[in-house]
Amino acid sequence: MSSPATLPATGAGTTREDAKHVPRPRNQEARRRELHAAARRAIAERTTRVRLKDIADQAGLAPASVLYYYPDVDVLLREAFLSATERFAERRRCAVERLDDPRDQLVEMIGTGLPLTPDDEDVVILYEGAGLIRHDPGLAEIVRNLTDLQVELYRRILERGSANGVFSLRDDARAIARNLVALEDAYGLYIVDVGLPYHEARAEVESFARIATGCDLVAAEAPAAVGRDAPGQV
Repeated sequence: MSSPATLPATGAGTTREDAKHVPRPRNQEARRRELHAAARRAIAERTTRVRLKDIADQAGLAPASVLYYYPDVDVLLREAFLSATERFAERRRCAVERLDDPRDQLVEMIGTGLPLTPDDEDVVILYEGAGLIRHDPGLAEIVRNLTDLQVELYRRILERGSANGVFSLRDDARAIARNLVALEDAYGLYIVDVGLPYHEARAEVESFARIATGCDLVAAEAPAAVGRDAPGQV
């Protein structure tokens, strides 16, 4: 299991008083989006405490500039984690909705649920950031909502495939869906922490899916990559 990043205090030598004297940029919303991205990178790259300086370095800003927008850096990390879960969920939804066949949708859904590499920022942040939830009930709710959304996406695919006669479900659709999400989480950690290759992890999850659906799924030639690059691609 990844050692979780933890929420920081302000960086040494930087005070909130310093932040008051930072020039006010014209597009504050754009700057906040940049800080969200910087915070996501900082969480994904560190396995210990994320500091104000880490976020500032990722953004190419002075720590006082970060504090100007986020006097409480905990709030910035929460917002960054929320935006990461929203990006992840939206990418999966789009990947599935562009397909018609439930078998293709199921394969695509599995493909988008795993990190492509140990450095896949879009997914790694979910593992690193999840360690914060024991200290923040709001983050725990974000993770529960993300899990429920993924289970619901799987459930709809499974029930549609069953209704179309291409799946012969071996259990309740929701139970299968929850197990698929749990397997994604487990094999995703193997990719991140142990270096298990993406294609091996994906094959294991698809193996369960074949058993659970009674359908001989055929994996796509390349991983679903809506907003992502496959291993070895730039």
